[in-house]
Amino acid sequence: MSDRPNLDALPPPAGAPNEPVGDSDYLPNVSWGYGHFATALLVGIIIGPFLGLLGYVAVNGGNVEEVPTLFLLATQVVTSFGVLLFLSLKRGTGNWRTDYGFALEPRHLWWIGGGMALQIGVALLTFPLVERFAEDDGPQQEIARLATEMSGVELAMFAIIVALLTPVFEEIVFRGMLLSRLVKKMNRHWAAVVSAVAFAAIHLADPNAYLVVPGLFIVGLALAYVAYYSKNLSIPIFVHIGVNSLAVLFLAFADELEEIADTVESLIRLSL
Repeated sequence: MSDRPNLDALPPPAGAPNEPVGDSDYLPNVSWGYGHFATALLVGIIIGPFLGLLGYVAVNGGNVEEVPTLFLLATQVVTSFGVLLFLSLKRGTGNWRTDYGFALEPRHLWWIGGGMALQIGVALLTFPLVERFAEDDGPQQEIARLATEMSGVELAMFAIIVALLTPVFEEIVFRGMLLSRLVKKMNRHWAAVVSAVAFAAIHLADPNAYLVVPGLFIVGLALAYVAYYSKNLSIPIFVHIGVNSLAVLFLAFADELEEIADTVESLIRLSL
C-alpha cells in the first residue's frame, strides 16, 4: 500500500479558480434575478406615474399639465408596492421578510438620526462640487421644487410619500433585490459599489439631478454596507428615512431657515 497522501481530498488553496467569488451570507433566502429588479423599477418609477396620468386625464379631461404632481407621486407609490406584492405572491413566499429581507424593528428607530447625520455629511462633502459647477442657486430636482410650493395637507402627504414610503420601496429594490443578487456573484465591496451606482443613476430620470448624483452614490454606498452587515433591511430603511426626512424638512422650511441663517450671520458680524 502506498504512503503517498491523497491530494484530491485536500481543500483548494485560497484564491483557487473554483473558489466561490460571491457571498451567500447576506439574505441567503432572497433569490431575485436582475429581471425582477428591473421590472420593479420600471413598473414603480415609470409605468405607475404614466398610468396615473392616463387615468386622471381620462376621468377629468383637460391638459396633462393640469394633473396634480402629488397625485402622480401617490400613483407611483401604489404601483411600486403593488409590483412588489405581485412578485412576492407569484414568485416568492408572500412573506416579505423572507422574500426581500424586509424588516422594521422599533429598536432601530434611533438610526433615523444616523441618516440625518449622513445627509449633513454628504451635503458638506458635495457642496464644493455644486458651488463649482452649478449656475445661480444650483440644481434643484423637480421633487425639491415641488416641496417648496406645498403647504398644509399637501405637504404632509408629500412628506409621508418621500420621507417614509419611498425609502421602504428603494431599500427593498436596491438593497433587498439587487444587492442580494450581486453579493452572490461578486466580492461584497464591488457589489456595494455596483448597487450604489445603480441607486444614483436611477435618479438621473430627473435631468436636474445631475449634480446630486455623487452625493446619492455616497448615500447608496453607505446604505449597501449598512444592509450587508445588519443582514436585513430594518437599519438601512431607518437610515434612508433619516436622509429623506432631513431633506424634506430643509425644503419645507427653506425660507424660515434662510431667515435664521441671515439673522445668525448678522449677529456674528455685529459681535466682531
